[in-house]
Amino acid sequence: MLLSEQRPEIRDYQVVNSTPKSFRSSIAKRCAPFSTVSTVCAAVAAITLVTLSFPSPHAMAKPVKNSDLMKGDFSEILSSLRGGTAEPTTSNAQLQLKQFSVKSNGVDRFYYVHVPPDYNGKTATPLVLAFHGAGGHARAMPQLTGLNKCSDKHSFIVVYPDGLNSHWNDGYGGKTRAELEDVDFVKLMLSQIITQYKIDKTRVYAAGMSNGGFFSQYLSINMPNTFAALASISASLEEPTYKKLKPEQPISILFVHGDDDDVVPFNGGSIGVSGALEEKTIRKATSAAQAVGYWVKANQCSDKPVITNIPDAKPSDGTHAVRKVYSGGKNGTEVILIAIQNGGHTWPSGWQYLPESIVGKTSRVVNASEEIWNLFQRHHL
Repeated sequence: MLLSEQRPEIRDYQVVNSTPKSFRSSIAKRCAPFSTVSTVCAAVAAITLVTLSFPSPHAMAKPVKNSDLMKGDFSEILSSLRGGTAEPTTSNAQLQLKQFSVKSNGVDRFYYVHVPPDYNGKTATPLVLAFHGAGGHARAMPQLTGLNKCSDKHSFIVVYPDGLNSHWNDGYGGKTRAELEDVDFVKLMLSQIITQYKIDKTRVYAAGMSNGGFFSQYLSINMPNTFAALASISASLEEPTYKKLKPEQPISILFVHGDDDDVVPFNGGSIGVSGALEEKTIRKATSAAQAVGYWVKANQCSDKPVITNIPDAKPSDGTHAVRKVYSGGKNGTEVILIAIQNGGHTWPSGWQYLPESIVGKTSRVVNASEEIWNLFQRHHL
């Protein structure tokens, strides 16, 4: 039985007071992909907005349409969380995934593979590793990101590794030895994938959301000459990586970050990855500009970017995007920042996994998955 099938459904909230506008700024840093069901429940209970009922676990909440995610509508919070970042009840077959495991440091670790329909096992195929955020689950990534669809369109294999305790060690360290050795897990996983599928070893890439974005960068620093390019969505750099680590190889990277992100602040600061509502995390992230500067320097790119305003979505969703491209780096590397004005802690054009009052807007101005592949397809080892 899937873990998510064992959880009772929590639904039928009755909102007894409207949500103040300041609500997101006060609790968003304890929610988002870092959240667990219990964290959301604690937040809701603490402000006495709702009453709870616990019906049968069989009717796990079905996905919520974006139009249904109204500000302050807590009846949708848990269902959208399950649909966006927690493990879905949908079968692997329905998700078009195959499950595999590998033993790393004495622990069985899992990953899920999506293969495009035109894969024939004879032609070397690009590989994208997509890492979920803290509190999320690998099997939720297809819905959150749309990467399966992107894989089918552009003929690459996408793999969704699953973090231990829904977390990736990105430089701070976790609670167990296995968490501290997530890099070892990825090495073993890659070795196994290469025996399972015909992979183009010069075209292996890493991308991630939030904690997964931090980890993708940390991973590339610890596994030089493995990845051809990186992408970090709603994540800059954690301060220990920024201050202590130096990449051994130049590598192209894309950042997509919203300036209304309260979880990983666009201008830097405390990361909202707290297990309890009243606790403020001691983890800190750089600003988006500092993260870009880190890689511009490492890659020896030009410090004068080409800046392009991206056309707004039609109809407008209230977000705007600017693309900054720092090119001319060593070995043809480049650093790209797509800054989303009014964008939240989300995957642009992906699933609005929690209401805007919690995580901010999911911009439709750009498609993060397509932007990732646009960068990846230009680079190889």
